[in-house]
Amino acid sequence: MFQVAEGVFRLESGGVGPFLIEADGSVLVDAGLPRRGDEVLAELGVRAKGLAAIVLTHAHPDHIGNVEALRHASGAPVVAGLAERPLLEGDWRDASVPSRVVRRLMRPPPTVSVDRWVSDGGRVAGLEVVATPGHTPGHIALLRQGVLICGDAFITGEHPRESTRWFTTDRDLARRSIERLAGLRPELALSAHGPPTPDATAVLEQLIERWR
Repeated sequence: MFQVAEGVFRLESGGVGPFLIEADGSVLVDAGLPRRGDEVLAELGVRAKGLAAIVLTHAHPDHIGNVEALRHASGAPVVAGLAERPLLEGDWRDASVPSRVVRRLMRPPPTVSVDRWVSDGGRVAGLEVVATPGHTPGHIALLRQGVLICGDAFITGEHPRESTRWFTTDRDLARRSIERLAGLRPELALSAHGPPTPDATAVLEQLIERWR
């Protein structure tokens, strides 16, 4: 586990490393690839027992793979975006074909029991929920004091890029979500599939110019 911002840590286990955020309590964002729950729990150590919530940015297998193991070990409630409910409850008819194929290959939990559904503008232990549909119908990001944890809304790095088209439900809607995130003026952006993006607002505006 390494610190990427004040009170924000990236886990190195789970394949797709979850984030641990210290806000009004400890919040774990996403749960990593399937069958790696023991690794994630070992890295969390004693922090696992103090989690205030496990937040899922969306229902793709690399983000929900260990959620049941983490819920059982920590006792923390699972939180997700309301519009993601069909996917998390096992109805993948409206997901992209590649997403459905990957889901079958990775074999994540067929359904996820969510304790609390949140919508745009909601709060989880001091974190602001930002609806970012497009990659999936109910994708959410989280904002804390200028730090944006964006799941797969886009891929961070020195030169951020859009999430892979084949795994994105609605490209136009995903772009509108990126435009909205830029409008929030984040200072630092963190995603599941890339290194941190400092000076995030300016860099996102450059990305947006490519399709405008």
